[in-house]
Amino acid sequence: MIAAPRSLTTVEQELVLFAFRHPRGWYSAERAGQLSGVPARTLYDWANAGVLVPDYQSTRPKAWSYRDLAFVRLLARLRQQGHERPAAAKRVAAIRGVMADASQQVTEIRSDSSVVLIGEETFDRLTGQQVLDGMASFLTTFDLMAPIAELGSKRLWGPDLLAPSQLTMISPWVMGGEPVVRSTRIPTATLYALRHDRGLDTERIVGLYPELDAERVDDAIDLEDRLRRAA
Repeated sequence: MIAAPRSLTTVEQELVLFAFRHPRGWYSAERAGQLSGVPARTLYDWANAGVLVPDYQSTRPKAWSYRDLAFVRLLARLRQQGHERPAAAKRVAAIRGVMADASQQVTEIRSDSSVVLIGEETFDRLTGQQVLDGMASFLTTFDLMAPIAELGSKRLWGPDLLAPSQLTMISPWVMGGEPVVRSTRIPTATLYALRHDRGLDTERIVGLYPELDAERVDDAIDLEDRLRRAA
């Protein structure tokens, strides 16, 4: 199923913004690739080259945080728009610095092939270029949390980072940021493993988790199937 429209409470909004100021969640390169829509090999290349260094660069193996997923997507989008890699990396680093400021309430970036604006700003922080208000409305708006339809030529996919499907959710405070069935702490990856590794059908999985129903089990497994197809 497609993701449900997001409607966050004030508390939920604050929690998401807090996750942009502090490393929350923990994802292997493979999982970060599935959730960001950028291949794991590219994530490693960016990390090793200092283009986008993940929060858990020093761990072995290195890992990516919840906010890393969003900034990975932003870097990929800027590269897709034609920004050179060094310039795109500098822009993402600058935006990361703004997001780390507790006084900022930004989750949207506006950009084209030459400028990048943060929130409602009208000037490019990297170049100092001013964008007239009337022209700013023509820039592409990039929501850091919204789903990615495709990145690059392989049509990779990345889910909404809050509501990846109709009946699932992601919170950097729940199960290490893994997708879970909404209103539970049951990871979608666990249900996927029960289906594909242990061969259990939906009815048997519901028997193991009586708080779930068939629709929620199937939705969770469908999400994981799509994540793995895109990786």
